[in-house]
Amino acid sequence: MATRDVDVAILGGGIAGLWLLARLQAAGYSALLLENQALGAGQTLASQGIIHGGLKYALDLKLNAASDALADMPARWRACLAGTGEVDLRGVPLAAERHLFWARKTLASRIAGFFGSKLVRGRVDALAPEQWPVVLRDPDHVAAVYALDECVLDVPALMQALVQPRQASIKRVRDDVRVSPDDDGVTIEGHDGFAQPRRLRAGALISTAGAGNESLLAQFGLSAAAAQRRPLQMLLLDNAPGPLWAHCFDASDKPRVTVTTHTRSDGSLVWYVGGQLAETGATQSPEALIAAAKDEFAALLPRQDFSGCRYATLYVERAEGATADGRKPDGPVLRRVAPLCWLAWPTKLALAPQLADQVLAELPPPSGQISDLSHWATALMAPAPWEVAAWT
Repeated sequence: MATRDVDVAILGGGIAGLWLLARLQAAGYSALLLENQALGAGQTLASQGIIHGGLKYALDLKLNAASDALADMPARWRACLAGTGEVDLRGVPLAAERHLFWARKTLASRIAGFFGSKLVRGRVDALAPEQWPVVLRDPDHVAAVYALDECVLDVPALMQALVQPRQASIKRVRDDVRVSPDDDGVTIEGHDGFAQPRRLRAGALISTAGAGNESLLAQFGLSAAAAQRRPLQMLLLDNAPGPLWAHCFDASDKPRVTVTTHTRSDGSLVWYVGGQLAETGATQSPEALIAAAKDEFAALLPRQDFSGCRYATLYVERAEGATADGRKPDGPVLRRVAPLCWLAWPTKLALAPQLADQVLAELPPPSGQISDLSHWATALMAPAPWEVAAWT
């Protein structure tokens, strides 16, 4: 067996890689995370931080592996936030204790509201009108509001909580990483953040690099079709009319909009908007998406004043393990590409704990052996999208 520097090397410093790093170290593995950009710069900080519990699959009546994968996630994350789960997240603030689901005053949305309240696993509470957020208190257009067992995390704070105690195990590398697997592990070569040539010998390699996994497929002699992308163009709305964390459903099983609220460093409120608006927006220009968003919110919340708002968009490449029909995978995807090398995609931020379960079930026992890697450059955090947006 070749001498190793570390038991496990992780490529990719988003939520999947950072969660896996925490779990591996807690299990006795020596582990090192390598990131070629800023931490969270891919999909993680572009996510909305919702710990989904499977609502979507109740609305389209597809209670299957995908809903099962998500059903246990709220409880697992809440245990971590309380300090009793597999990763200690005490001190990480919630953006919202429970995400909401508002149904418009149409027959289709009333039916969706009924099925959502009856079939989704986890607690769903119908709120009395006086409990509705102020921006939804419009009985002419809002039929019902439900509170879901889906907390919303402050994603930048979550990243800090995962990074800070493990900073010494998180390093910056350049884009020229080359991997050479063999029966005993993998050799990783490239340059660190100081442009110094580096060579690392790991007992195993897990790449959670999102779109970056695609560049590794060729190194393993695999087709690019092993990965897929489902892009979004998210909308950001500054000087929002009030705080809101909610899905809006109407005639489809997909939310028309999914809104989370964030406070910028200057104190202004930002709505960060996904849902069908963002999926359709993937093929639109930023200008067309902003125009569509203005029309959408004027229709959904006609009593609110959006005249003082500023707008921006963010294109997001959602990278996933491939499925036969190109749809979203039911859960995390972990693909072995060499004896001790895996490519991994969590599919959703909420499923990072389940992906770590899958990885730990595949790995050989830890040795705990680690070399001194303090001379490697440290990776830094990326800014939140609403702090660097180009507002119009």
